[in-house]
Amino acid sequence: MALHEAGDTHVAERNQIFNLTSNRASVLRDEVAARTTPHEVLTKESSLEGKVGMVTMPSSRFVFVRYGGNVVVEAPPTDDRVVATIPLGPMGVSHRTHVKPTYFTSGFLLSPNDVTVMRPDPWAGALIIASDAEQLNNQRRKVLGETGRSAITFTEDSKVGTQWLTHTCRSLWDLASTIPSETPTQVMDKFLGVMEDSLLNALIMATEDSQNLGAGESVRARKIQEWINAHYQEPLTVADLAAAVGLSVRQLQASVHQHFSVGPMELLRDIRLSKLHSLLRSSDADQSSVATLAYSVGFTHLSRTSQLYRAKYGESPSHTLKRSAHG
Repeated sequence: MALHEAGDTHVAERNQIFNLTSNRASVLRDEVAARTTPHEVLTKESSLEGKVGMVTMPSSRFVFVRYGGNVVVEAPPTDDRVVATIPLGPMGVSHRTHVKPTYFTSGFLLSPNDVTVMRPDPWAGALIIASDAEQLNNQRRKVLGETGRSAITFTEDSKVGTQWLTHTCRSLWDLASTIPSETPTQVMDKFLGVMEDSLLNALIMATEDSQNLGAGESVRARKIQEWINAHYQEPLTVADLAAAVGLSVRQLQASVHQHFSVGPMELLRDIRLSKLHSLLRSSDADQSSVATLAYSVGFTHLSRTSQLYRAKYGESPSHTLKRSAHG
């Protein structure tokens, strides 16, 4: 279902996907604002070569906009709306009109409590996905099992320019833009539903990166730890851990880092060191060796294991084992 061209002020809509071209900033602004959030488009250009593309999903809109000229976009605080912008070229972003912008090449969220000033690439354009807080929390409860949470909150140092959000939005836009026009309605409806779920999940990950994770995320982190405690003796990779707990590698890394301040493999290593420490303290030095015990908890590189052990416990594994023999 290819995107269909429309005239300057007329939008031709077909099967939830359409395109509009215009040389007027006001037309481009109004079409985008109607589907995302109110904003102003300021320009000194006498005429633009703008383009807006939109995908209408069950309860939200996914928008592409290219202005075809130098513009400044000023978006007021989004309040209870969650609005993500994914630059397709370098985009200057600040929260004051006359402040030197920071240039983004990956997704970010518009500020809920301050004006966001954007200077998009004239020809590359950007993607925009918006959701209200209630819709996003409903999705969060469905995906993460959270209950009792009613509002999205953000901090000034939010880490929202996530690769996950950027990759998801770009990939889905490319896919939607190339769906054949003869695609059956039933197939198209199902695709749009899956597309919306994927985009909302990407928004959830962006907002989770920007705040203290909620109760559902805490449960997920605990399950990760419990699974590692049950399987630490096995040869494991990050991909193994992610698959075992039903997460992407990035989701696994984000969850583990948020709750344990280390990466997944570092968490596995620390659990193995703890298990090794317990075994060394409780084993008979005449009948056990450091190598045997280290191998039994999943370590394979003995000299590196010894270095890590000494850094954590202040003595060598062999010294701990010898001390165990003397009570």
